[in-house]
Amino acid sequence: MQMGRAQSPKIHPWLAQAPGEFVRLIDRGNVQVKVDDERIRLAGKSALTLFQFVADFDSKFKYEWIDAKPKNGVWKARIIAWMDQPKIRLEHTICIPSTYNPTEPWKSKLIQHEFDHVAISTDPRLVKIIKRVLQRRRTWVAQFEQPTLPSENEVRDQIRQEIGLDIKNCERMVQAQYDRLDKESSDGLSTIGNRFDFFFELYSVSGLERCQFEYVDEVRAMLTDKRLDIPTKKEVEQHYLFLSL
Repeated sequence: MQMGRAQSPKIHPWLAQAPGEFVRLIDRGNVQVKVDDERIRLAGKSALTLFQFVADFDSKFKYEWIDAKPKNGVWKARIIAWMDQPKIRLEHTICIPSTYNPTEPWKSKLIQHEFDHVAISTDPRLVKIIKRVLQRRRTWVAQFEQPTLPSENEVRDQIRQEIGLDIKNCERMVQAQYDRLDKESSDGLSTIGNRFDFFFELYSVSGLERCQFEYVDEVRAMLTDKRLDIPTKKEVEQHYLFLSL
């Protein structure tokens, strides 16, 4: 989730001292740990994990004008667009309060809980879900309110906007999974029974339906057909291994 900065947070010095499995998550999620009292205060949390997806893609498209002339100053185009091999980069910022200074931060419940969040958004199934959503062939009617025939660059801008909406919908889905974790664990204060089953279910078909993910039908076959390239349950369990340390 990309949000505007309320202040210039200070990078925390003990990030480089992370042990074992935390290093893997830090690298995979491009994680920074920063002091940001204002953002924590606004969120009403003890700490906060922010995330965003950055997509690098080459869009393919074709389009046709629905009318030879604009109607009431509006041009309409039917656009068909898809992507070739989008690349997804994850970025995370864990915000902690300036008063937080435990002797062993990596053993504290607060940091372990925030890395539960990071594990959710670096789950190996998630990038595959996002790529499947972005690679789908989509058709829509775009409107251009202008006196002259829109250029191809203006059509491309429409496509970027449409793809941006897809990314935002994926980010909303992950935020819903974050919120579910906070609810089930009382913001990390209580223990979730059978933790692995909880995390595994998040990106199952039922887990995506639970958070009303808009593109469940587009990814259903990928998540249920064992012949397709989706991480196995054992591979997913390995991803969440640090939770049992």
